[in-house]
Amino acid sequence: MIPKIHLKENTYKVYKTGIPFYDAARLIGVAHLFFGSASAEIEDRGAYWEVKGIDVRRDEEQIEWIIERERNKSHNFNQKIRQIRESLKELYQKINNNQNISFDGLPTARGGYAALVEFDAALSRGVRGVDPAGNYLLLVSVSTQRNPRGKKYNIKGEDLATASIGFCFSAVARSGNCRAFILPTFIFQSNKKHSKKRIVLSGFLNYNRDFFHNAGQHVSNVYAAISILLDLTSQRLPVTDFVYTSVCGQNVILKSGYLGFERLCSLWWKAVEENDEERLKILTQIKLFLENTARQDTDTQNQELARQLANFAVNLDVDSLCMIERLKARILASQEGKAVKRWALNLFKSSKDIKEVKKMVGSEVEIPGNIVECVAAILSLDQKGWMNKFTKLENTSSIEQFVNQLEQIISRGAYVAQTPAQTPEQEKKKERVRKAVSNIKNDDLKNLESEGLQDSRTFRVWKSIFLMDVLSRMKFGGGE
Repeated sequence: MIPKIHLKENTYKVYKTGIPFYDAARLIGVAHLFFGSASAEIEDRGAYWEVKGIDVRRDEEQIEWIIERERNKSHNFNQKIRQIRESLKELYQKINNNQNISFDGLPTARGGYAALVEFDAALSRGVRGVDPAGNYLLLVSVSTQRNPRGKKYNIKGEDLATASIGFCFSAVARSGNCRAFILPTFIFQSNKKHSKKRIVLSGFLNYNRDFFHNAGQHVSNVYAAISILLDLTSQRLPVTDFVYTSVCGQNVILKSGYLGFERLCSLWWKAVEENDEERLKILTQIKLFLENTARQDTDTQNQELARQLANFAVNLDVDSLCMIERLKARILASQEGKAVKRWALNLFKSSKDIKEVKKMVGSEVEIPGNIVECVAAILSLDQKGWMNKFTKLENTSSIEQFVNQLEQIISRGAYVAQTPAQTPEQEKKKERVRKAVSNIKNDDLKNLESEGLQDSRTFRVWKSIFLMDVLSRMKFGGGE
């Protein structure tokens, strides 16, 4: 009879302090330190997280390698590397001596180690003490006095050690002289087997990636968030938001908290649960566009499109959607080279993509594919003047004006398509126009006015999606 093998299991409690990034870093640090590349089961107990699993404790050399690898992640982290190593040594001594270890994250009255700026802005800048207003130096974000008493936030060695490990796994999003350190937070859900709220965090996960975007810190944050979400798709970990600490200049401006990307995370998680490949494809296109336009030499229009795209991914708002359509059209109409246009061409590049964008913004009014195809065919025929016709459609403020412009474009296009072609390529384009016009019925344009598009917001959304569908069907060259 084969004897049963009993693997040692352990449980640790990580108490919540209410300081977002600091708490997330300590949680990931504890999971990695004690359960390594195995899987740590994390349960939300309200005031604390319970982390348990098979104890495959990392040895000191492995943890030291992680710390050494990431020591240049930030200036302050590198400056405090000696204290971090000391705290790790103290923690291992307690573990080896079976001493009680508490991860409460609270400040210590005596001794301890100064919390790093990167752990959270609240740990470095803030008013503390019985009478913080008694000293004005405690109220200003930066003072000339070095380490004014009352601003220090000293923490225990075990909290410094685990928070440092967790910090090493954070992603870095940079723009200009600002940098944000980002970690995901998770939804703790109940399942059929367990009524308790828990997730399994794989030790193989690594959010240590460096993201940069020249269009601004917000764009860089969105770029990092979408990249992390797409990387976690196969892991099926329910991310609810991201926590961050942002440092600008020489620690002059410090910010921290939640990025507020709940809608983006909800959109992604719903796609993962439903195995919605089309929605994941849209997020991938947004990520690739932000990746391709990240460089400092990116032209102004593509940078602005990146900003609007980032806003749309996070908020799914009408204004950003309208600006995306306008900017994409102007990039495609510009005299820039094919490489510059290719980034915009590969964004929402098919009718399937447009339908998915339509679902994302919650628009229920149908887009008539036959009319879209007809307009796209006519505009493709007029290589020099298509933008003038397109702009007239953009500038309409009601469905009646829009239909009036459509009638003019289609009637003029049908007439031009009947004239003799100069080249075989032109004949092919005119044949496309003739076929598209023949597919439009007499009442198709009139029916648009009775499709519930009288509301201004509904019309703006519908118009932007209609025009983006037109752009997706036009032939520009330079894609992929």
